[in-house]
Amino acid sequence: MSRLERYVILPDRLFDGRGRFINNPVVVVEGRYIYDVGTRGSVELREPYKLVELRGVTLLPGLIDAHVHFTGLRSYNPAEVLTVPYELRVLRAAQDAQKALYSGFTTLRDCGGTIALSLKRATAEGTVLGPRILASGKPICQTGGHCDIHYLPLEEVKKRGNSILCDDPWECRKAARAVLREGADFIKVMTSGGVGSEKDDPRHPHMSIAEVKFITMEAHRVGKKVASHAQGAEGVKIAVLGGVDSIEHGYFLDEESIELMKERGVYYVPTLCLVEVYKKMVENPPPGVPEWRLRKQELCIEHMPRSFREAYRAGVKIATGTDYYGPPMRSFGNHADEPIAMVRYGMDPVDALIAATGNAAECLGLEEVGVIERGKVADLVGVVGDPATDIECLRKVVFVMKEGVIVRHE
Repeated sequence: MSRLERYVILPDRLFDGRGRFINNPVVVVEGRYIYDVGTRGSVELREPYKLVELRGVTLLPGLIDAHVHFTGLRSYNPAEVLTVPYELRVLRAAQDAQKALYSGFTTLRDCGGTIALSLKRATAEGTVLGPRILASGKPICQTGGHCDIHYLPLEEVKKRGNSILCDDPWECRKAARAVLREGADFIKVMTSGGVGSEKDDPRHPHMSIAEVKFITMEAHRVGKKVASHAQGAEGVKIAVLGGVDSIEHGYFLDEESIELMKERGVYYVPTLCLVEVYKKMVENPPPGVPEWRLRKQELCIEHMPRSFREAYRAGVKIATGTDYYGPPMRSFGNHADEPIAMVRYGMDPVDALIAATGNAAECLGLEEVGVIERGKVADLVGVVGDPATDIECLRKVVFVMKEGVIVRHE
């Protein structure tokens, strides 16, 4: 049996993922796991080991983006899904996975799409260098819903199979079972319209409580979570009352929807960094962006920060998610945009760090990552500076370890 690799890591400061900072820390890693954590002089160091000195660096748990899409797309033109070969998009997605890992994000949750189902296996087996990936596979929505392709004939949409369209509780139950059969780590549902779909309105509710309940029942009985795309307040209420575990986006929250999320312990993934993306696109539209999409983005801009601030003040549990999927302004490797946006719009920096580590891990149902403590998986990230006083330093990544293996060290 080969000897486990042992590292002794010495940063200037450590953030544990729960809100606590430690000065002059020592982290001992053996194999995939954190063997010990303490301060210098309090941790017993057993030879042999490899010393990793990180001067001027704050060590964090591996960061988590709870909402991405591995699409391999590189523009905002809806036709790219049809004109770019699927194989090329898969290769691009593999490159995106590597960019994410190098930026300090060691876990990503893909919220709808088929590429991630295979990409997660490729990263897990080491074929592709990338983060830990949780994949939902095909999203579930009503006919005419957010993941329906509105510009194609209905039969063509069903034939392409990028999503599952269903319109009563029993169809939803069957759809949930089909998604789980494909190996989904969780299920993604659509309970409102959206920005990127032509013929719906993000404020309008989709699906019924009964339909959502049949989906969550199937997921929960096998220990899987359900995430709901829900931008309008009524869609949020349908999702929460239907038993989902997280609300994605929540652009138009009201007092009742916020109270429901808090009361039922439902996580909120606000994808707040899209405020700046939407502003830039409205001011200077990229080639290929449909006019209807720009109109919807402009509608959402002022509501998104307000909903976020009200949910944060109310004590709703929040996790970071970017909704990035490949094109400019939403490219992989820029996932720190989300905790930075959270601070910009009123969140305490320490709470933003928790949202990107301990909270995000809990949102995803992962117990072994998101915190730095003995026995947890050794996902570790080093950034230059102190993110508690300068959240922008999350962009200054100089050290990345995933499952005890150093993948970046400058």
